Amino acid sequence: MRLQDDVLAVLRDAILGGQFAPGERLSEVALADQLEVSRGPVRVALAQLAHEGIVTIEPHKGASVPLMSREDVEEIYTLRLALETLAARRAVHRSKAADHEALSAAMTVIRDALASGDRRAIADADLQFHDAFYQAAHHRRLHASWRAIRSQVSLLLYSRNTVAVTTKEVIVDEHDHLARLLRERDEESLVSAVTEHIKGSYERLLERYDR
Repeated sequence: MRLQDDVLAVLRDAILGGQFAPGERLSEVALADQLEVSRGPVRVALAQLAHEGIVTIEPHKGASVPLMSREDVEEIYTLRLALETLAARRAVHRSKAADHEALSAAMTVIRDALASGDRRAIADADLQFHDAFYQAAHHRRLHASWRAIRSQVSLLLYSRNTVAVTTKEVIVDEHDHLARLLRERDEESLVSAVTEHIKGSYERLLERYDR
């Protein structure tokens, strides 16, 4: 099981890190040779990544990195907005001290990542904050729904080179504002801020999508 998990983690990281271009074929044989494993763990890993939406498997063609259309982007972000506004409403009433501490810790990671200037680190820190935000809702199925699209959100960010906005206002201030409103348990202001935050992310992605 450890080998399988390692292969899955390596392939996921390679895809999200842009080592494979959108549309590029993922050969089981080549990947197995590269990772020095049998084809079995690679095949299972590709199936799991297909379930996560960051690999496409077609009969007689095999696996490839998906080409995300503008319609795909719109579907992912409208779904994310629906999930995150629900998370905000639940978290206002259900979050605990440990959840606020997790968000504070995520803010530290975000600030460190911004200081490093590493775009991948910034994107990872951003997603870590949202992981903590969903966890604060204490809603298992909602959290599972976020996990189901999380890799696709990551793929859009990484493969389209859209993690270009690294200003303090976007990376630090917006997230800090969300954490503060949650601590204050200001439901309507938090939902409004979440909506603007997701909308801004979506619009920035579309600005770069066809470049």
